[in-house]
Amino acid sequence: MTEPLVSVLIPVYNAGKFLRPSVESILSQTYKNLEIIIINDGSTDGCMDSISNLKDSRMRILSQPNSGTSIALNRGLEELTGEFYAVQGADDISYRNRIKRQVQCMLENPHLAAVFTGCSVILDGRQLAPRFASKDVQECREDIQEMRIPSADATAMYRVSLVKNIRYEPSLRIGQGCDYILRVGEQYNMMVLGACLYSYRCLLGSNTRQDWRRRQQYDRQVLERACRRRGIEISGHFLSHMSVTAKNLHREQEHGIVSDFMESVLDLRRVGRFREATSTAFSCLRLHPCDPYYYKPLAYLMAPMTLIRCYRSRKKGK
Repeated sequence: MTEPLVSVLIPVYNAGKFLRPSVESILSQTYKNLEIIIINDGSTDGCMDSISNLKDSRMRILSQPNSGTSIALNRGLEELTGEFYAVQGADDISYRNRIKRQVQCMLENPHLAAVFTGCSVILDGRQLAPRFASKDVQECREDIQEMRIPSADATAMYRVSLVKNIRYEPSLRIGQGCDYILRVGEQYNMMVLGACLYSYRCLLGSNTRQDWRRRQQYDRQVLERACRRRGIEISGHFLSHMSVTAKNLHREQEHGIVSDFMESVLDLRRVGRFREATSTAFSCLRLHPCDPYYYKPLAYLMAPMTLIRCYRSRKKGK
């Protein structure tokens, strides 16, 4: 039986020294039937030169003036020929069996439009906070209903036959992945594999993280678009995480980091990897040892699981 072709889209804008390792992580996949479409979105830092000597017939490089990730991805969608497609961040790393595991899941579950994986964080060159809890179709539906994405957007693989008419929103320079997943999830089934198969790079000094006001504007646009589609009013329930003060400015610039560490501690506890869970909790608090918020993973490490489940259930019901 011929393995289905998988198209991997890599939008690139000034990825610097991280581009080559990212592309190499796809070239070295155990799953070989790939077409790798690299869309150079007007990079000016010379990063494309770093992959100029990579010779692989599966690679195609497209170039365009800087237009944003959404337009770069949409161009890739117009060009791809695969049965499935995945997105690879230009500064991220895919584990060698990522594509193989996702294709296997897609073939075993023909009703799925998307399958995600767990992931870890690359912070200061270190891979930290692995997350690997699985989610079934119903759990993913609940996430979509609550305006949450089931896992990191870059971990997704999509079934082209179901999502072929869905495009990334060109007006969104930030949050386009979340918007896309919400739209797919409102129509089709999704799952999350119970395996950490991807590492996303957290660059705390990046423009996106520093310009948190701009990111919040786009986050709100994503929520507003989802509420309009669903015919509901945007509420404080969905906006509660968007309030920022000077006191917690660094929290906003490090958006999502603490939550990632908290989830990782829980996943590690569930499988008995307590030493790694302890290391993960302390890695988080070292980021800002004077801010109690960064001690939350440590609290998740030490508190009884029944208490944590009760707390999370009550919080989710608000």
